Amino acid sequence: MHVSAILFGLVALSSTTMPTFASEPLPWDGRADGLSVEKLETKYITKVLTQRSGGSKGSPADYVTIKKDVRSPAYNGDTGVIDIGVDDKAIWSSETYSRRSELMQNFSTSSTGTTFFRASILKNDTFLYPYTWKVIFPKSQLFEIHVDARSDFPSILFKTNGTKQPEWSTSFKLDTWYNFGIGMKSGAGGKGTELEFYTSIGDEDLVLNATTKFASALPSSIEMHWGMLTQSKQSKTATG
Repeated sequence: MHVSAILFGLVALSSTTMPTFASEPLPWDGRADGLSVEKLETKYITKVLTQRSGGSKGSPADYVTIKKDVRSPAYNGDTGVIDIGVDDKAIWSSETYSRRSELMQNFSTSSTGTTFFRASILKNDTFLYPYTWKVIFPKSQLFEIHVDARSDFPSILFKTNGTKQPEWSTSFKLDTWYNFGIGMKSGAGGKGTELEFYTSIGDEDLVLNATTKFASALPSSIEMHWGMLTQSKQSKTATG
């Protein structure tokens, strides 16, 4: 099995208010410290990893590894990371036009404060499959973080609201931690949505890089994905 993988550091989501949520309450802790593959479902939804090729017997252990004491010093209190990979057999359900491995979770957003989360990614080796990969994104496409690995000089991009042009981009280097923070809140007067996008590398503090506003209202809930996803609508036999 030839698996191309990315390391993730997934840490707590937080909110400026603490209402009672129907789904996962905030703050939510997605950190790797104290976690094992066998206990993934205590923090994450794993259906992308278990519902493989039209069946339901996929094993998360085929594509996920929990690694301890990788980040030193600890980032946001976490020294562990989650290694998520794909190969040519990483088909979810009957989607033969995609290759994907992701961890998921559902959250209710705050209607009166800022819903904020942080995540980090690192890749140790070159991409085995030269495609564009979504690595951090909600199902709604409110925002997406991509790695474009189609050339010898990969880049990492932040896109919003399903648009093709990135709000932010930079070169993607191996063995480098890229840290991200995204704040989501209702716009002024409760109208529209405002996104704040923060970045840093290594052990540096997050810095605001982009602020984006939409006319559409902030969703009351969000389905978040962390992992690797590539799709080809033109080919039903795409590999990734």
